[in-house]
Amino acid sequence: MEDVPEELAAILADDDPEPRLFRSPLKVYQLLVELTQLARRHGGHDLALAGFRATGAPTDGRWTSGADAKNIARWSVRHGFPTKKPTAEGVEPVEAGRLRQTGIERKRSPVAHTRSTMNDHYLARSEAVVGQSRTVVADALRAQVAAARQRRSVPVLPAALVDRATTDLDGAAREADLDPQILQRLITGRQDTVLTGCVDHRNSPTAGRGEPCAESFLACLGCENARALPHQLPLQVVALDQLNNLRTHVDPATWKARHQVHQERLEDLVGHYRESERNKARQDLTERQQKMINDPMSGRMDLR
Repeated sequence: MEDVPEELAAILADDDPEPRLFRSPLKVYQLLVELTQLARRHGGHDLALAGFRATGAPTDGRWTSGADAKNIARWSVRHGFPTKKPTAEGVEPVEAGRLRQTGIERKRSPVAHTRSTMNDHYLARSEAVVGQSRTVVADALRAQVAAARQRRSVPVLPAALVDRATTDLDGAAREADLDPQILQRLITGRQDTVLTGCVDHRNSPTAGRGEPCAESFLACLGCENARALPHQLPLQVVALDQLNNLRTHVDPATWKARHQVHQERLEDLVGHYRESERNKARQDLTERQQKMINDPMSGRMDLR
């Protein structure tokens, strides 16, 4: 080491407070370049990896250049690493293919191949990448489902707000973001649409402004004009019970196409109430309300 180049000497003599010499890829690379400078000059090439073979090679082939899989395999064997499969203690083999795979997985950048090769060959076969991809896709799907549920969720006016409206209609209306007269009609049931109440049936998202809404009453469960109130809970609970019972008698495709969305929306609504409140609502259901549920569930109230 008497003839250490100035650049390498600067690395070795660095007074950096970090005691580890090779703490960065750059310093490792600088050391490699300096150590192989002589071999490159004699070999007549400009590759960072270079060496000298004293025996077993012709004179003009002793100054080697580059590294291949055999070099890495020999190093791995000499240092006690397995050659093919991990050992029982969990020691992984060191080989060119695994090094390349790991580098591509970490950098996600093609090396001497196209991006499609990287995606279809290297990343597609990686268990780590597949696991990460599933997590990313699952998170995205959950976010979309949550956003969809939020958009279709019917606001539920709690009993406390309804009680407050009897003494402070204007204050309750401001809290509900509604016109006081509309809130009054919702509370008295004058604007009920079987399972919910409607803020304005002549301002339907699916009809022209000023035209009466022609949607099924079940569609109210996903309408921006709908509001749910406590007096509608018996209807909502029993409708949900009927849908859950129907599910066992309908093939999955039909259920998903015709009934699943209504069942999910009703679950959102009744989920705002305690179990004791839902049980009491079942007991309070009247014959008239039972008929009101049967008609929209069977489609008898839909326009033909």
